[in-house]
Amino acid sequence: MSDFFNRMKSIFVVDSGNSNLDNTSTSGTSTSTDQSNSVSVSSVESIDKNSAPGTIPGSYTDQFYKVLFDSLEKNNQPGFDYLEFKKALEALANISMDERTRFLSAYAGAQASGINADILVQSAGKYLTVLEAESNNFNDAVDAQWNKQIDTRKNDMKQLSDQIQSKTEQMTKLENEIKEHQSQLSSLKDDIGKSQEKIETAKANFMTTYKSLTEKIKGDIDRIKTYIK
Repeated sequence: MSDFFNRMKSIFVVDSGNSNLDNTSTSGTSTSTDQSNSVSVSSVESIDKNSAPGTIPGSYTDQFYKVLFDSLEKNNQPGFDYLEFKKALEALANISMDERTRFLSAYAGAQASGINADILVQSAGKYLTVLEAESNNFNDAVDAQWNKQIDTRKNDMKQLSDQIQSKTEQMTKLENEIKEHQSQLSSLKDDIGKSQEKIETAKANFMTTYKSLTEKIKGDIDRIKTYIK
């Protein structure tokens, strides 16, 4: 974990003492095996990525903070800007002063570098744009993983369901073959359940992390506009 990440996390994040790393849990999810001769396709159709937001509560993760902070580091603008201003604010955190005084004190240092409030707000806005682009890239990656891990298996489930329906009509002669397909279908259903929860959890965690970080920056922008004229 880079020094930049640790420094930026100390600025933006209040550590609860229970950080989540890059482990996306799938505990608590189980799928029962249906040994009947027919499996409803409705269970396949109910798997919809558009319904994913809100189904799993997100949490802050070091994994996604690192992704976002690394993108800020790569796009750090030359000279004194919002990130340096934020660092100066953090350095004053342990000094007994109200928020307005802390912002003005940090701003005094910024002015010494030829920076004004407009430049601070503008540079903070650029970092929001960087984070928004990172969010768009992540959503594209989520869509790609959904297509790879969910949609393909949904098609497999549909095909196997059709085969089971057809071979059930042949009764005893095809009974062994039907059981084999049912085993494959159950395995696919288990895989989809695990993959779906993992993807939905990752998306929920990222969005919670993203919203938390952007709200902090937006809050600083509002305070800069309020306190620094």
